[in-house]
Amino acid sequence: MSEQKLEFPEVVGESVAELAVTEDPEFGKEVLVRFSDGTQLSIAVGTRLTVDARYCHEETPDRPILHKTAN
Repeated sequence: MSEQKLEFPEVVGESVAELAVTEDPEFGKEVLVRFSDGTQLSIAVGTRLTVDARYCHEETPDRPILHKTAN
């Protein structure tokens, strides 16, 4: 079985302001990490064992700074 790893060096050293796990109706479980600089990283773990991760500014979540997916 091959292993795929998603890394986010952009957030190393950032100060975490909030960490939450929610249920997203479209993607399943979502982990949201908000940073004190106004950015956030959301990681959606879908029911089809996919991961959709976005790093963005809080006020523009639809325009990610970085977007990664893994199957």
